[in-house]
Amino acid sequence: MRLCVCCSCLVLALILSGPAGAQKLDLRGDRFPGLTYEEMTPEQKAITDRALAGRGPIGTFNILLRSPELSESMRGTAGPRANSAISAKQSELAILMNARLWTTQFEWYVHHRAAVQVGLDETKITALIEGRRPENMLPDEGVVYNFLQQLQTAKRVSDAAFEAAREKLTEKGIVDLIGVVGFYGVTSMLMNADRYPMPPGQKPELMPLAQPLPLPSTPVEESEPAPVRVVQVRQGLELRGGRFAPLTYEEMNPAQKAFTDRAMSGKIEGGAGAPFNVLLRSPELGEPVMRYGAHVRFHSPVPDKLKELAILITARYWGAQFQWQAHHRAGAQAGLSEAVIVAIGDGKKPTGLPPDEQIVYNFATELFRTTQIGDATFNAAKQRLGERGLVELMGLIGYYQIISMIADIDRYPLPNGARPELRPMANPIP
Repeated sequence: MRLCVCCSCLVLALILSGPAGAQKLDLRGDRFPGLTYEEMTPEQKAITDRALAGRGPIGTFNILLRSPELSESMRGTAGPRANSAISAKQSELAILMNARLWTTQFEWYVHHRAAVQVGLDETKITALIEGRRPENMLPDEGVVYNFLQQLQTAKRVSDAAFEAAREKLTEKGIVDLIGVVGFYGVTSMLMNADRYPMPPGQKPELMPLAQPLPLPSTPVEESEPAPVRVVQVRQGLELRGGRFAPLTYEEMNPAQKAFTDRAMSGKIEGGAGAPFNVLLRSPELGEPVMRYGAHVRFHSPVPDKLKELAILITARYWGAQFQWQAHHRAGAQAGLSEAVIVAIGDGKKPTGLPPDEQIVYNFATELFRTTQIGDATFNAAKQRLGERGLVELMGLIGYYQIISMIADIDRYPLPNGARPELRPMANPIP
C-alpha cells in the first residue's frame, strides 16, 4: 500500500484531559504562534475538531488555521492516496528534492526518515543534502530525479525527459508527481515564512547552498511553442493541449467523464479552464486542485490588484507564457500600471510602486529568490495584510506555481497568433 505523502508532517502533541475528554492542543509555530482552542474562532474550531477526530493536526495546520477557508480548499491537493501512479519511494524522492530546493528543515527531517523506510538509499539522500546528483540511481528513481531536476532548475523539461517520464510513469503519473511537488512547494513557503521550529533537540540537516539542486549536465534548451491542438468536447467545452493531447469525451475513462461532467455542470466552481486537459489525467488530483484554484481566484481576501501582482511574479519566475499573457491583461484591468508589468516581465525591479504593491512585490520576490523571508519583509506584509491575508497570499502563489508548472510541462499553446512575451532568463527575479 502506498504511503500517504502527507505522512510528511509529524503529529503535533495532543493531550486528552478533563471529565468529558476535552482535547487540548499544543500547536507549534514561530512567527505564527500556536493557537489555543480558546483563542479560535468557530470556523477554526470546526476544522480543528475534524482534525482531532482524524489523523490529528499536522504540519502546516497551525499556519493554515489563519484561513480556514484556504485550508479547506487545499484538502486533497497532495495527490491521490489510494490510486497514485507513482510509488511511495518516488513520492518521497520528489518531496526531498523540494525540501532541498527550498531548504525546508522540518520537511527534510520528517521525509529523510520516511524515504529510508520506503527504500531510498542513505547514500543518495546524503548526495541530495550536499547538493549533488545521486549516483547509481535505479531506473524508477532516475526518471523522477531527471524530470524534477530540469523542471525545478530550468523551469522546463526536455522532450527526452518528458518522454521517459511518460513511458515509465504514464501521463497520470506525471500529473500525480506535480501534485506532490506542488503541495510541498506550498508547504515549504508556509513553513519557511513561519520559521517553523524543529523538534526539541533536533538540529537542522540542510546547509544553505547557492545551488541546492545541481544544474543538468546538458542545458535544457528553450523549445518552440507547441502546435495548437484543439478538441471540441461538447458545446461550451473546448480542450487545448501541447504534449498532453486534448481528450475527446469518447476517449475518457469513467472517472474522467465524471470529472468533466461536474466541471461542466458548475459543481466545480471556475469551469474547465486552461489546466483542465492536463488535470484530466488524474481526476482524483484534478478536482482538489480546481477547488483550491476556485478559492484563490474567487474568494481570497487579498485585493485583486495585489493578487495579480503576485501571479505575474510567479509566472515570470516560472517563465509561464500562457499565464503571463492572461494575467498581463488581468493585472492592467485590476489597476497595475503597464510600466510595472513590463518591468517584471523584463526581470527588472519596478520603480515608484505604491506601498501596498511594494510590500507584496518584496515578499513574493524574496520568497522566490531566497526561499526564505527576512524579518522586515515578513513584518511589513503581516502588518499590511494581517495573518490571514498573508497566508492567503502564499496560498495564491502556491496555486499559480502549480498551474505554471503544468503549463511549462505541457508547453501549453498560446492563443492563435500570439507570440511569447517572456524571454528566457537565468535569473528572472532581481
